Amino acid sequence: MSEKQALAYRSDQQALLIALLVFVSGATNAAIVPFMGFYIVEVLGHAPVTIGLYSLSAMTISILSSRLYGEWVDRGARIRPLLFACAFAAFLASAAALVGSLPLLVLVTAPGMGLTNAASTLVFSYGRHYGRMQGLEPVGYNAFLRMTVSLAWMVMPAAAYLVADFAGARFVFVNAMLIVLIWVAIAMAVIPRGQTCPMEKRDQDAPEGRNVGLWLAAGISFCLSFAHSLCASALPVFFVREAGLPAYAPGLSLSVKCAMEVIFILVAPWMARRISPRMILGGATVLAIVAFNIIASVHSVPMMLVGAALEGSYYGLFAGTCLSFVQSFSRGRLARATALYMNSMFLAGLFAVPAMGLIAQLHDFGMAIRLASFGAGASLLLLFLTRHRRTDA
Repeated sequence: MSEKQALAYRSDQQALLIALLVFVSGATNAAIVPFMGFYIVEVLGHAPVTIGLYSLSAMTISILSSRLYGEWVDRGARIRPLLFACAFAAFLASAAALVGSLPLLVLVTAPGMGLTNAASTLVFSYGRHYGRMQGLEPVGYNAFLRMTVSLAWMVMPAAAYLVADFAGARFVFVNAMLIVLIWVAIAMAVIPRGQTCPMEKRDQDAPEGRNVGLWLAAGISFCLSFAHSLCASALPVFFVREAGLPAYAPGLSLSVKCAMEVIFILVAPWMARRISPRMILGGATVLAIVAFNIIASVHSVPMMLVGAALEGSYYGLFAGTCLSFVQSFSRGRLARATALYMNSMFLAGLFAVPAMGLIAQLHDFGMAIRLASFGAGASLLLLFLTRHRRTDA
């Protein structure tokens, strides 16, 4: 495939609008999910353990809805009604959060945000389907869509805390409701009324039974996402309390990390056209191990910047490649594979934060960062086990 063909999505108006829809739908989660712990504990005054009740409810609904949506889309269900159900759930979840009642947060907001997480499965599946119909290079377009998710998570968490500081915590949810309305308007303009994304193909030669390759690929995503979340959740306190860096250090580190992440998400497809995605993921896991150990040894701002650059580099390569790698084991059931990928990252984030807290309680935050290396190592082992597994590519 030529370079011109590979970059065709950047001049395709519909492809760009799909990316905008990914950004706006992802912005809802990015604005609320990182803010909920602060809201529950600091604003409403509940014990930190109650965050676990919220997370458990959100996690359960997210897993079930993503899996069901993936199955329905593979069978030819229409995209728009399912996406509108996610939008309605997000709007209802935000409205319930305004009340400030813990039962409503657990019974309405958490399930609503869990269902909202399934929107990514829908839009990514539609993006892949559209790209296939238009002959767009899949790894490059997947990476482009994945970059918009990263951009949403770069901008919205900071914006949520800024809004809370200037206007009050409840305005975070008001803004989220406005974002949902924008999301619905874009979806109506971008996704045709009867649009479906059925299986790409029915692989007659594929073995029957459990798709072990797909589960291994999803395991790779889970392990490296867990390692990344474990490190990221420990960094702010580690830099200031244990490494003795100034208070601005965590924000500066995050800015450098996110900048490098976006760069390498865009570079990953170019690399994938020259070497295999498996090699890129292998390099990302090794780079992650190096990054975690450098970050855990930080004692100065310049050293912190080196660690942040490495962190953004490995995660950018991973984010720009892993979705296409997981989809390559789909056996034509693309939406199901996409749902597994999204759930692997969602679950990794949920498990990593309490794990970080436990490790920090027993030892320190630096140890949590070092132990993230084991997650990257597990990802490398699973990657090795996929080498003889049959792919669609």
